[in-house]
Amino acid sequence: MQAAWDPASPSRTAEAAWRDALDARPELSTGAWGSVLVVAPHPDDETIGVGATIASLARRAALVRVLFLTDGEASHADVGGLGERRAAEATEALGCLGLPTGRAERLGWPDGRLADDIDGLAAAIAARVTAGDVVLSTWPGDGHPDHMAAGLAAQHAAAGCEAAAWWYPVWAWHHEPRGGALLQRAERVPVGPADLAAKRTAMAAYRSQATDLLGPPIVPPGFLAHHLRPFEVLVPCG
Repeated sequence: MQAAWDPASPSRTAEAAWRDALDARPELSTGAWGSVLVVAPHPDDETIGVGATIASLARRAALVRVLFLTDGEASHADVGGLGERRAAEATEALGCLGLPTGRAERLGWPDGRLADDIDGLAAAIAARVTAGDVVLSTWPGDGHPDHMAAGLAAQHAAAGCEAAAWWYPVWAWHHEPRGGALLQRAERVPVGPADLAAKRTAMAAYRSQATDLLGPPIVPPGFLAHHLRPFEVLVPCG
């Protein structure tokens, strides 16, 4: 993840206000999902956005694969070898979520440059969609150009493959007004305590992003309150 604004700035909408509004949104069941492709612009987006859902799917032996579009090397531009560090963190995090080794793939596109070729990105994603997949990717209104590009590319890829597709918000809770488009279309995926605990553990694996290891955390502790609810949020593509 690479923030499009100062990640240490306070959220415009308090979590309590989001919760009051989100509690009224419909629930979405993932019980029929047997095969899921999670598209992540950067290592950690998958965990922050849908980590508990991934853990729940893995626990019931659904086939979940994660496609990392970039290695997230631009989050700390002056740190050498950051892409490999973040890839190692991703491997640890996905293990915490219950995914077997070999369920993740790295495309290695340049961090911060996904919007340069959305059509090419869509083709790369489509090449990895299999029959029966549900495709999950970042909400295009997330406030980050890579998240926008990933969401649109995944939408195009899923449509071309006739696959169901949903978006997951990451940064949108930090900046979108409560009356915006996200809330109007959001659906809640309930998650149990064990899966939420797995998500917490997985997020802690991203030390380069969630701690001060390399500087001020890109993902500040207060922001994570938006992602530790007893449900996660998905938005239907389209």
